[in-house]
Amino acid sequence: MLVDPHTYGSLFYMLLAMATGTFYFTWVVTGLSLSLGLAILIIGIPFFILFIGATRILALVEGRLVEVMLGERMPRRPLYAERGLPLLTRIGRMFTDPRTWSTMLYMLLMLPLGVAYFTAAVTLLSVSLAFIAAPFGYFFASGNYGMILGDYNVVANAPWVLPLLSVAGVVLLFATLHLARGIGKLHGLLAKHLLVRSAVV
Repeated sequence: MLVDPHTYGSLFYMLLAMATGTFYFTWVVTGLSLSLGLAILIIGIPFFILFIGATRILALVEGRLVEVMLGERMPRRPLYAERGLPLLTRIGRMFTDPRTWSTMLYMLLMLPLGVAYFTAAVTLLSVSLAFIAAPFGYFFASGNYGMILGDYNVVANAPWVLPLLSVAGVVLLFATLHLARGIGKLHGLLAKHLLVRSAVV
């Protein structure tokens, strides 16, 4: 697990997911809102077609991120309409293909998932690293240093807990890496299910 690059890729993906999730969510909500708002005008139809096409390109970009960081095999080119079909037929198939709509669902889900991933990663990493560094902080920091529970400074009154805190931090860091790898695997499966047709990978 420690030598698996996808473990650290998953952790980085969790940190990145809030930014990408916010962008994807904003993209879909704005695109659909403008498409509906412009539907009464003739420009609304070409705008919606361009929005769908751009969404598919974003799906490919997300697929590459998932493949590189999470290790889940994803397609490297569009899986939608056949190139030999007439343009209008291909456009029509874009709207009837379930992957078009599941891609938008995935992008909407990325906002709450991204917030959850980012919060979990930052919290667990901060706590584990703070625990690991607790003995160094006690010996090298100036002033009153400790872990306060109510009005009681645990470290100042019981410095023997410092090695225990450091060990607990190492254990928590390993647990965080395992959790990140598990989340990476599950998210890779979710991305593959919503962004890719099951018959083609």
